[in-house]
Amino acid sequence: MAGALAGIKVLDCTQIIAGPLAASLLSEMGAEVVKVEPLEGEPWRLQAEIIPKESRGFLTHNRGKLGLAVDFKNPASAPIREALLGWADVLLTNYRPDAAESLGLTYEHASKVNPRIIACDVTAFGQKGPDAARRGYDLIAQAMSGLTHSNPNIVDGLPMQIAFAPSDVVTGTALAWAIAAALYHRGRTGEGQSISVSL
Repeated sequence: MAGALAGIKVLDCTQIIAGPLAASLLSEMGAEVVKVEPLEGEPWRLQAEIIPKESRGFLTHNRGKLGLAVDFKNPASAPIREALLGWADVLLTNYRPDAAESLGLTYEHASKVNPRIIACDVTAFGQKGPDAARRGYDLIAQAMSGLTHSNPNIVDGLPMQIAFAPSDVVTGTALAWAIAAALYHRGRTGEGQSISVSL
């Protein structure tokens, strides 16, 4: 039986957990997802490998996807990028704001190629503000939000991180939900959208 998102095409240019999880959830609802990685593969492949360049975490958050390796930093890849943007209903990225712009993977650029596209970016601290350009991971979000401090597991007098990466998981789940709403809106109006989430 076809899923609710059968026929929807997702270009997943994300790494680690939050973005890949969102794309996997869309895949589970029937979307066709193409995961784009750098030529050497994304770093999460190396996190506790079970076989060379394959980790349990990578496999878990990238299930149900097709894979493609492209060096978007190479100007010669521009025609490939443009073709993928024209193909996609949804674009997912999780770069720093300046990196997405240099790669031509912002909503502003993507919507010129494909006005109906729903472009989603995941950042650690948002697109604007004093920390916008900073890199960040779940552990940093846990610490800065006070979540780590609320954890009753104390080792050597220090609170321990919550192991299931709650900032990443909640962000990825919320993003998939927001994309489903944006697709519904587009079905009624024909309009694409820009969605931005942060850890």
